[in-house]
Amino acid sequence: MQTTDDRSGYHLFLVLIIYVYSAVSMAVVGLVVPFISAIAEARHVSPGPVGTSLSFFSVPAAFTSFLFGMIVDRIGVKKAFPISIGLTLIGDTLLLSTTTLWSLRTGLMLCGCGFAFATAGSPVLFMRYLPEKSRSRALAFWSTFAPAGYSAGLLLAIPFLAGGRWQAACLSHMVLMLIILAVGILTLARLKESLTAEISSGPVKKLSPWLVTALGLSVTLPNGIAYGTSLIAPSYLARVHHVSLAASAAEVAIVKIVVMMAGGLIVSLCVGTERRSRVMFCVMAAIGMAAQWMLLFPGSTMVVASLGLFLWTFAYSGLSGAGMSLLPVVATDRKTRGAVAGTVGQFISVSAVLMPYLYFSTTLWTSYALFAFCALSMGCLTIFQVRQHRVVA
Repeated sequence: MQTTDDRSGYHLFLVLIIYVYSAVSMAVVGLVVPFISAIAEARHVSPGPVGTSLSFFSVPAAFTSFLFGMIVDRIGVKKAFPISIGLTLIGDTLLLSTTTLWSLRTGLMLCGCGFAFATAGSPVLFMRYLPEKSRSRALAFWSTFAPAGYSAGLLLAIPFLAGGRWQAACLSHMVLMLIILAVGILTLARLKESLTAEISSGPVKKLSPWLVTALGLSVTLPNGIAYGTSLIAPSYLARVHHVSLAASAAEVAIVKIVVMMAGGLIVSLCVGTERRSRVMFCVMAAIGMAAQWMLLFPGSTMVVASLGLFLWTFAYSGLSGAGMSLLPVVATDRKTRGAVAGTVGQFISVSAVLMPYLYFSTTLWTSYALFAFCALSMGCLTIFQVRQHRVVA
Protein backbone atom coordinates (compact mmCIF):
# COMPACT_ATOMS: atom_id res chain seq x y z
CA MET A 1 0.00 0.00 0.00
CA GLN A 2 1.37 3.39 -1.06
CA THR A 3 1.64 6.21 1.46
CA THR A 4 0.70 9.82 0.74
CA ASP A 5 4.40 10.70 0.39
CA ASP A 6 4.83 7.90 -2.15
CA ARG A 7 1.96 9.22 -4.24
CA SER A 8 3.26 12.79 -3.94
CA GLY A 9 6.67 11.69 -5.18
CA TYR A 10 5.07 9.81 -8.04
CA HIS A 11 2.93 12.81 -8.99
CA LEU A 12 6.00 15.05 -9.00
CA PHE A 13 7.87 12.60 -11.24
CA LEU A 14 4.80 12.39 -13.50
CA VAL A 15 4.73 16.18 -13.91
CA LEU A 16 8.45 16.22 -14.77
CA ILE A 17 8.07 13.43 -17.34
CA ILE A 18 5.13 15.17 -19.03
CA TYR A 19 7.08 18.44 -19.01
CA VAL A 20 10.06 16.82 -20.73
CA TYR A 21 7.77 15.00 -23.19
CA SER A 22 6.02 18.24 -24.16
CA ALA A 23 9.29 20.19 -24.37
CA VAL A 24 11.02 17.63 -26.59
CA SER A 25 7.94 17.53 -28.83
CA MET A 26 8.45 21.28 -29.32
CA ALA A 27 12.24 21.00 -29.70
CA VAL A 28 12.09 20.11 -33.39
CA VAL A 29 11.39 23.76 -34.26
CA GLY A 30 14.44 25.02 -32.39
CA LEU A 31 16.44 22.22 -33.97
CA VAL A 32 15.59 23.30 -37.53
CA VAL A 33 16.07 27.07 -37.09
CA PRO A 34 19.92 27.07 -37.01
CA PHE A 35 19.98 24.92 -40.16
CA ILE A 36 17.73 27.17 -42.27
CA SER A 37 20.63 28.46 -44.37
CA ALA A 38 22.21 25.00 -44.71
CA ILE A 39 18.93 23.42 -45.83
CA ALA A 40 18.27 26.28 -48.25
CA GLU A 41 21.75 25.94 -49.76
CA ALA A 42 21.41 22.17 -50.13
CA ARG A 43 18.01 22.54 -51.84
CA HIS A 44 19.08 25.53 -53.97
CA VAL A 45 16.39 27.83 -52.63
CA SER A 46 16.51 31.08 -50.68
CA PRO A 47 16.36 30.91 -46.85
CA GLY A 48 12.99 32.72 -46.82
CA PRO A 49 10.83 29.76 -47.96
CA VAL A 50 12.67 27.43 -45.58
CA GLY A 51 12.15 29.82 -42.67
CA THR A 52 8.44 30.27 -43.36
CA SER A 53 8.11 26.49 -43.64
CA LEU A 54 8.46 26.44 -39.86
CA SER A 55 4.85 27.59 -39.67
CA PHE A 56 3.78 24.17 -41.00
CA PHE A 57 4.70 22.72 -37.60
CA SER A 58 1.84 24.69 -36.07
CA VAL A 59 -0.71 24.05 -38.83
CA PRO A 60 -2.24 20.85 -37.30
CA ALA A 61 -2.69 22.41 -33.88
CA ALA A 62 -3.80 25.74 -35.36
CA PHE A 63 -6.67 24.27 -37.35
CA THR A 64 -7.52 20.98 -35.62
CA SER A 65 -6.33 21.27 -32.01
CA PHE A 66 -9.95 21.19 -30.86
CA LEU A 67 -10.31 17.83 -32.61
CA PHE A 68 -7.11 16.52 -31.02
CA GLY A 69 -8.60 17.47 -27.66
CA MET A 70 -11.84 15.62 -28.46
CA ILE A 71 -9.80 12.55 -29.43
CA VAL A 72 -8.00 12.70 -26.09
CA ASP A 73 -11.38 12.93 -24.33
CA ARG A 74 -12.52 9.83 -26.25
CA ILE A 75 -9.46 7.54 -26.10
CA GLY A 76 -7.77 8.83 -22.95
CA VAL A 77 -4.28 10.18 -22.32
CA LYS A 78 -2.70 6.74 -21.92
CA LYS A 79 -3.44 5.89 -25.56
CA ALA A 80 -2.83 9.41 -26.89
CA PHE A 81 0.72 9.46 -25.48
CA PRO A 82 2.29 6.72 -27.69
CA ILE A 83 0.32 7.94 -30.73
CA SER A 84 1.77 11.41 -30.21
CA ILE A 85 5.34 10.15 -30.06
CA GLY A 86 4.78 7.84 -33.05
CA LEU A 87 3.67 10.78 -35.20
CA THR A 88 6.71 12.78 -34.11
CA LEU A 89 9.06 9.94 -35.01
CA ILE A 90 7.53 9.62 -38.48
CA GLY A 91 7.94 13.37 -38.93
CA ASP A 92 11.58 13.18 -37.85
CA THR A 93 12.15 10.45 -40.44
CA LEU A 94 10.91 12.76 -43.19
CA LEU A 95 13.12 15.57 -41.89
CA LEU A 96 16.14 13.31 -42.32
CA SER A 97 15.73 13.46 -46.08
CA THR A 98 14.31 16.92 -46.84
CA THR A 99 14.80 16.15 -50.53
CA THR A 100 12.28 18.86 -51.31
CA LEU A 101 10.67 21.70 -49.41
CA TRP A 102 7.49 19.66 -49.19
CA SER A 103 9.22 16.75 -47.48
CA LEU A 104 10.44 19.28 -44.91
CA ARG A 105 6.97 20.76 -44.55
CA THR A 106 5.26 17.37 -44.31
CA GLY A 107 7.74 16.24 -41.67
CA LEU A 108 7.13 19.40 -39.67
CA MET A 109 3.35 18.91 -39.98
CA LEU A 110 3.57 15.37 -38.61
CA CYS A 111 5.74 16.55 -35.74
CA GLY A 112 3.12 19.25 -35.23
CA CYS A 113 0.42 16.55 -34.94
CA GLY A 114 2.41 14.88 -32.18
CA PHE A 115 2.83 18.25 -30.50
CA ALA A 116 -0.94 18.90 -30.73
CA PHE A 117 -1.61 15.68 -28.86
CA ALA A 118 0.92 16.73 -26.20
CA THR A 119 -0.64 20.16 -25.66
CA ALA A 120 -4.19 18.77 -25.54
CA GLY A 121 -3.47 15.66 -23.48
CA SER A 122 -1.10 16.96 -20.81
CA PRO A 123 -3.57 19.37 -19.13
CA VAL A 124 -6.24 16.66 -19.19
CA LEU A 125 -3.85 14.28 -17.46
CA PHE A 126 -3.15 16.81 -14.69
CA MET A 127 -6.81 17.74 -14.18
CA ARG A 128 -7.94 14.12 -14.14
CA TYR A 129 -5.23 12.31 -12.21
CA LEU A 130 -3.69 14.86 -9.85
CA PRO A 131 -5.23 15.93 -6.53
CA GLU A 132 -7.32 19.07 -6.92
CA LYS A 133 -4.97 21.28 -4.89
CA SER A 134 -2.04 20.32 -7.15
CA ARG A 135 -3.65 20.90 -10.55
CA SER A 136 -3.19 24.66 -10.92
CA ARG A 137 0.42 24.44 -9.76
CA ALA A 138 1.19 21.58 -12.15
CA LEU A 139 -0.40 23.50 -15.03
CA ALA A 140 1.54 26.65 -14.11
CA PHE A 141 4.85 24.76 -14.15
CA TRP A 142 4.01 22.75 -17.29
CA SER A 143 2.98 25.86 -19.24
CA THR A 144 6.61 26.96 -19.57
CA PHE A 145 7.58 23.92 -21.63
CA ALA A 146 7.37 25.50 -25.11
CA PRO A 147 10.22 28.06 -24.86
CA ALA A 148 12.29 25.58 -22.89
CA GLY A 149 11.65 22.98 -25.58
CA TYR A 150 12.53 25.39 -28.37
CA SER A 151 15.76 26.22 -26.56
CA ALA A 152 16.52 22.54 -26.04
CA GLY A 153 16.23 22.14 -29.81
CA LEU A 154 18.78 24.94 -30.30
CA LEU A 155 21.19 23.24 -27.92
CA LEU A 156 20.65 19.90 -29.62
CA ALA A 157 21.55 21.49 -32.96
CA ILE A 158 24.71 23.30 -31.85
CA PRO A 159 27.08 20.27 -31.94
CA PHE A 160 26.04 19.65 -35.57
CA LEU A 161 26.17 23.22 -36.91
CA ALA A 162 29.60 22.68 -38.46
CA GLY A 163 28.88 21.33 -41.91
CA GLY A 164 25.13 21.81 -41.55
CA ARG A 165 24.49 18.22 -40.39
CA TRP A 166 20.77 18.51 -39.68
CA GLN A 167 20.29 14.79 -40.31
CA ALA A 168 22.46 13.91 -37.30
CA ALA A 169 20.54 16.43 -35.20
CA CYS A 170 17.23 14.81 -36.22
CA LEU A 171 18.57 11.39 -35.26
CA SER A 172 19.44 12.72 -31.82
CA HIS A 173 15.90 14.03 -31.47
CA MET A 174 14.51 10.62 -32.42
CA VAL A 175 16.63 8.93 -29.74
CA LEU A 176 15.30 11.33 -27.12
CA MET A 177 11.71 10.64 -28.16
CA LEU A 178 12.25 6.87 -27.91
CA ILE A 179 13.65 7.24 -24.39
CA ILE A 180 10.66 9.37 -23.37
CA LEU A 181 8.31 6.79 -24.90
CA ALA A 182 9.79 3.98 -22.80
CA VAL A 183 9.88 5.93 -19.54
CA GLY A 184 6.48 7.48 -20.17
CA ILE A 185 4.68 4.20 -20.79
CA LEU A 186 6.06 2.75 -17.55
CA THR A 187 5.06 5.89 -15.64
CA LEU A 188 1.55 6.17 -17.08
CA ALA A 189 0.86 2.50 -16.34
CA ARG A 190 0.74 3.39 -12.63
CA LEU A 191 -1.82 6.16 -13.05
CA LYS A 192 -4.85 5.99 -10.80
CA GLU A 193 -7.59 8.55 -11.02
CA SER A 194 -7.80 10.86 -8.03
CA LEU A 195 -10.86 10.33 -5.89
CA THR A 196 -11.51 14.06 -5.95
CA ALA A 197 -11.82 13.89 -9.72
CA GLU A 198 -14.88 11.72 -9.33
CA ILE A 199 -16.58 13.87 -6.72
CA SER A 200 -18.30 17.00 -7.95
CA SER A 201 -18.23 19.90 -5.53
CA GLY A 202 -21.43 21.25 -6.99
CA PRO A 203 -23.51 21.44 -10.14
CA VAL A 204 -21.54 21.21 -13.38
CA LYS A 205 -21.11 24.68 -14.83
CA LYS A 206 -22.01 25.22 -18.45
CA LEU A 207 -19.00 25.64 -20.72
CA SER A 208 -18.62 29.32 -21.57
CA PRO A 209 -17.23 30.07 -25.05
CA TRP A 210 -16.34 33.58 -23.89
CA LEU A 211 -14.27 32.29 -20.98
CA VAL A 212 -12.47 29.87 -23.28
CA THR A 213 -11.78 32.70 -25.74
CA ALA A 214 -10.57 35.07 -23.02
CA LEU A 215 -8.22 32.46 -21.56
CA GLY A 216 -7.02 31.50 -25.03
CA LEU A 217 -6.13 35.09 -25.86
CA SER A 218 -4.49 35.69 -22.48
CA VAL A 219 -2.18 32.71 -22.92
CA THR A 220 -1.65 33.14 -26.66
CA LEU A 221 -0.54 36.78 -26.82
CA PRO A 222 2.55 36.39 -24.58
CA ASN A 223 3.28 33.02 -26.16
CA GLY A 224 3.31 34.55 -29.63
CA ILE A 225 5.76 37.23 -28.53
CA ALA A 226 7.95 34.63 -26.86
CA TYR A 227 7.98 32.51 -30.00
CA GLY A 228 8.69 35.47 -32.26
CA THR A 229 11.48 36.67 -29.98
CA SER A 230 13.01 33.19 -30.02
CA LEU A 231 13.02 33.22 -33.82
CA ILE A 232 14.92 36.48 -34.19
CA ALA A 233 16.93 36.80 -30.96
CA PRO A 234 20.02 34.72 -31.91
CA SER A 235 20.54 36.39 -35.31
CA TYR A 236 19.55 39.85 -33.97
CA LEU A 237 22.03 39.71 -31.09
CA ALA A 238 24.73 38.34 -33.39
CA ARG A 239 24.17 41.17 -35.88
CA VAL A 240 23.80 44.08 -33.45
CA HIS A 241 26.44 43.09 -30.91
CA HIS A 242 28.88 41.39 -33.30
CA VAL A 243 29.05 37.98 -31.66
CA SER A 244 29.04 34.61 -33.39
CA LEU A 245 25.68 33.07 -34.22
CA ALA A 246 26.63 29.85 -32.41
CA ALA A 247 27.56 31.75 -29.24
CA SER A 248 24.38 33.82 -29.46
CA ALA A 249 22.19 30.77 -30.01
CA ALA A 250 23.84 28.94 -27.13
CA GLU A 251 23.29 31.89 -24.79
CA VAL A 252 19.62 32.20 -25.76
CA ALA A 253 19.09 28.47 -25.32
CA ILE A 254 20.80 28.07 -21.96
CA VAL A 255 19.18 31.16 -20.45
CA LYS A 256 15.73 30.05 -21.55
CA ILE A 257 15.96 26.50 -20.29
CA VAL A 258 17.27 27.48 -16.85
CA VAL A 259 15.08 30.52 -16.32
CA MET A 260 11.89 28.99 -17.72
CA MET A 261 12.13 25.96 -15.46
CA ALA A 262 13.08 28.06 -12.42
CA GLY A 263 10.40 30.62 -13.23
CA GLY A 264 7.81 27.91 -13.76
CA LEU A 265 8.67 26.42 -10.37
CA ILE A 266 8.41 29.79 -8.63
CA VAL A 267 5.12 30.62 -10.32
CA SER A 268 3.66 27.21 -9.47
CA LEU A 269 4.40 27.91 -5.79
CA CYS A 270 2.89 31.40 -5.89
CA VAL A 271 -0.39 30.80 -7.70
CA GLY A 272 -3.29 29.42 -5.74
CA THR A 273 -6.23 31.71 -6.27
CA GLU A 274 -7.75 33.38 -9.32
CA ARG A 275 -6.88 36.82 -7.98
CA ARG A 276 -3.22 35.92 -7.44
CA SER A 277 -2.99 34.54 -10.95
CA ARG A 278 -4.43 37.70 -12.52
CA VAL A 279 -2.25 40.07 -10.47
CA MET A 280 0.87 38.03 -11.25
CA PHE A 281 0.01 38.12 -14.95
CA CYS A 282 -0.15 41.93 -15.00
CA VAL A 283 3.04 42.37 -12.96
CA MET A 284 4.92 40.02 -15.27
CA ALA A 285 3.53 41.84 -18.32
CA ALA A 286 5.04 45.11 -17.06
CA ILE A 287 8.39 43.41 -16.43
CA GLY A 288 8.18 41.83 -19.89
CA MET A 289 7.70 45.18 -21.62
CA ALA A 290 10.78 46.61 -19.92
CA ALA A 291 12.76 43.45 -20.69
CA GLN A 292 11.88 43.59 -24.40
CA TRP A 293 13.21 47.15 -24.57
CA MET A 294 16.47 46.15 -22.88
CA LEU A 295 16.87 43.17 -25.19
CA LEU A 296 16.12 44.97 -28.45
CA PHE A 297 17.45 48.52 -28.04
CA PRO A 298 20.50 48.61 -30.35
CA GLY A 299 22.29 51.22 -28.25
CA SER A 300 22.58 48.87 -25.30
CA THR A 301 25.55 46.66 -24.55
CA MET A 302 25.61 42.88 -24.82
CA VAL A 303 25.44 42.72 -21.02
CA VAL A 304 22.25 44.80 -20.95
CA ALA A 305 20.75 42.78 -23.81
CA SER A 306 21.57 39.55 -21.98
CA LEU A 307 19.94 40.90 -18.84
CA GLY A 308 16.92 41.85 -20.92
CA LEU A 309 16.76 38.31 -22.30
CA PHE A 310 16.98 36.92 -18.78
CA LEU A 311 14.19 39.19 -17.51
CA TRP A 312 11.99 38.54 -20.53
CA THR A 313 12.33 34.80 -20.10
CA PHE A 314 11.43 35.05 -16.43
CA ALA A 315 8.50 37.37 -17.21
CA TYR A 316 7.19 34.99 -19.84
CA SER A 317 7.35 32.06 -17.43
CA GLY A 318 5.15 34.09 -15.08
CA LEU A 319 2.75 35.13 -17.84
CA SER A 320 2.36 31.62 -19.14
CA GLY A 321 2.08 30.03 -15.71
CA ALA A 322 -0.43 32.56 -14.38
CA GLY A 323 -2.58 32.16 -17.48
CA MET A 324 -2.60 28.36 -17.59
CA SER A 325 -3.24 28.08 -13.85
CA LEU A 326 -6.72 29.44 -14.63
CA LEU A 327 -7.55 26.53 -16.96
CA PRO A 328 -9.54 24.67 -14.27
CA VAL A 329 -11.75 27.78 -13.97
CA VAL A 330 -12.78 27.28 -17.59
CA ALA A 331 -12.64 23.48 -17.97
CA THR A 332 -15.25 22.63 -15.35
CA ASP A 333 -16.72 19.57 -17.09
CA ARG A 334 -14.38 16.56 -17.02
CA LYS A 335 -15.96 15.25 -20.24
CA THR A 336 -14.81 18.28 -22.25
CA ARG A 337 -11.45 19.05 -20.64
CA GLY A 338 -9.56 17.80 -23.67
CA ALA A 339 -11.67 19.95 -25.99
CA VAL A 340 -11.09 23.04 -23.83
CA ALA A 341 -7.33 22.41 -23.56
CA GLY A 342 -7.22 21.75 -27.31
CA THR A 343 -9.03 25.00 -28.03
CA VAL A 344 -6.60 27.00 -25.90
CA GLY A 345 -3.77 25.19 -27.68
CA GLN A 346 -5.39 26.08 -30.99
CA PHE A 347 -5.22 29.77 -30.12
CA ILE A 348 -1.53 29.39 -29.32
CA SER A 349 -0.83 27.48 -32.52
CA VAL A 350 -2.59 30.05 -34.69
CA SER A 351 -0.22 32.66 -33.31
CA ALA A 352 2.71 30.32 -33.97
CA VAL A 353 1.66 30.04 -37.62
CA LEU A 354 1.57 33.83 -37.92
CA MET A 355 4.70 34.73 -35.93
CA PRO A 356 7.34 33.64 -38.48
CA TYR A 357 5.65 35.78 -41.14
CA LEU A 358 5.27 38.72 -38.74
CA TYR A 359 8.78 38.67 -37.28
CA PHE A 360 10.60 37.79 -40.52
CA SER A 361 8.77 40.61 -42.31
CA THR A 362 10.94 43.24 -40.64
CA THR A 363 14.38 43.77 -39.14
CA LEU A 364 13.49 46.95 -37.21
CA TRP A 365 13.86 46.66 -33.44
CA THR A 366 11.08 49.20 -32.96
CA SER A 367 8.67 46.87 -34.76
CA TYR A 368 9.61 43.97 -32.49
CA ALA A 369 9.10 46.18 -29.42
CA LEU A 370 5.73 47.42 -30.70
CA PHE A 371 4.55 43.84 -31.23
CA ALA A 372 5.40 43.05 -27.59
CA PHE A 373 3.82 46.15 -26.05
CA CYS A 374 0.53 45.74 -27.92
CA ALA A 375 0.25 41.99 -27.22
CA LEU A 376 1.06 42.21 -23.51
CA SER A 377 -1.31 45.14 -22.98
CA MET A 378 -4.16 43.22 -24.65
CA GLY A 379 -3.34 40.16 -22.55
CA CYS A 380 -3.76 42.18 -19.35
CA LEU A 381 -7.22 43.22 -20.49
CA THR A 382 -8.40 39.72 -21.35
CA ILE A 383 -7.01 37.96 -18.24
CA PHE A 384 -9.46 39.87 -16.04
CA GLN A 385 -12.34 38.36 -17.99
CA VAL A 386 -11.41 34.84 -16.81
CA ARG A 387 -13.50 34.58 -13.67
CA GLN A 388 -15.36 31.71 -12.06
CA HIS A 389 -19.07 32.45 -12.12
CA ARG A 390 -21.12 30.85 -9.36
CA VAL A 391 -24.15 28.88 -10.34
CA VAL A 392 -27.27 28.37 -8.29
CA ALA A 393 -28.17 24.71 -7.79
